[in-house]
Amino acid sequence: MSEPMPPAAAAVREEDEDDVLLPPPEARQWLLDQLAELVRARGPGPLLRAPLLEPREEFFPDPWAGGEASVRRLARRLLRYAGIDAHPVEVTILDEAGSIAAGTSGVSFEGLRGGTLEFAVQSAALRDPLIVVPAMARAVAEAFRRVHRLPTGDDVKFQRLVDVTAVYLGFGLLTANAALRHAGTGGGWGRRSSRVRTRLGVLDPQSVAFLLAAQLEARQLDAKARRAVLRGLGPNPVAFVRAAQPGLAQLEPLLAERLGLPPREQWPPPPAMSELVAPLHDEDEPESEPEERKDEDRGIKGMNEGRPVFRVERSMALRLAKMLALPTAMLGMVAGRMQLGIDLPMGQAIAAAAALGAVGLVVGRMIPDRRCSEPKCGTALDPEMKVCPLCGGTIMGVIHHPRERLAAEEALARGEEATERDAGDAEEPRVKTGSKATSESS
Repeated sequence: MSEPMPPAAAAVREEDEDDVLLPPPEARQWLLDQLAELVRARGPGPLLRAPLLEPREEFFPDPWAGGEASVRRLARRLLRYAGIDAHPVEVTILDEAGSIAAGTSGVSFEGLRGGTLEFAVQSAALRDPLIVVPAMARAVAEAFRRVHRLPTGDDVKFQRLVDVTAVYLGFGLLTANAALRHAGTGGGWGRRSSRVRTRLGVLDPQSVAFLLAAQLEARQLDAKARRAVLRGLGPNPVAFVRAAQPGLAQLEPLLAERLGLPPREQWPPPPAMSELVAPLHDEDEPESEPEERKDEDRGIKGMNEGRPVFRVERSMALRLAKMLALPTAMLGMVAGRMQLGIDLPMGQAIAAAAALGAVGLVVGRMIPDRRCSEPKCGTALDPEMKVCPLCGGTIMGVIHHPRERLAAEEALARGEEATERDAGDAEEPRVKTGSKATSESS
């Protein structure tokens, strides 16, 4: 039987897990301070009573047709949840690129002009509700800050506050799942597999989950109610929230006091869901006029415009060997099965294919092969090219195998994150941050 772990070793292991599952202690302090500041500025109502939204029809009953009117309805629904739906909404769909541009979330709040809230949405973001709904929710959180004259800006220190505000408004389930998301499609039947990594906001996933855990603790939910909420999260956010809960429950002074919350009997009444999900009325959108779909994939052309790609430089050896050997082997198989009057033993066909493959390997080593690293593209590139002529990606460097692409993109993203952190306020507590959002495909 194995001996029990010594108490000191168990404590070290628990601290190591906290390093992975929780933000640093000084960041936790800063996050709670910002929640308390929002409570002081706008009251405890949203933090304690706002519905915790999920990307389901229960919360978003409006029709979706993939066009500008659909995006406007999504924005107006979220603005109603945030309590600022009295403002007109203007939406611009940017469809010049086939994929979400690097360094963006796909949706942005453009400003408050003449009383109108303006949003911009990349058409690539419309193809996945798990991207566009959280991204729009975060943009609405930024609009909430602008409408109520709270500090705003494009700097990292202000964008962190937008992430905090999104949780305060009840959007935490949306943004926690989208803070770091992996998705992909399998290969087979001649298709290449692809893997997509998207990130929303500048706070790391642990910090967003910590804020959500603080909201659940502030609401004094029992174990059953918390389990019901956590069912709306993915495995990683659930682990982050659960890791944060014990520490929040044992805070001294208590969390409610830290956040400046009133006693439960003085909480504001919850909003009526029937009013929040009531139909939207827009006289400017004639029902008889169909929407132009903007959420359809238009192919490879221009899909990576504004995004980084790499030039894969290697020899033509393997490609040429396949080009010579595989057709020879297949022709031998066909000739052997069909009665064409040609006596071609299968062994000879395989030997010929092997010989041609060997020739391809030798000759191909002397021929350079330069191609785009985008799995869906693979276009031949000249050394002097700065942009891929097919997918439109900006060529950021050279790699020597397609498998190196993801590591190269992550290294590039880390460099951008370091630059953004340096631009932030050096006096603020260090919070692990990413770029405002990144999207990587492999």
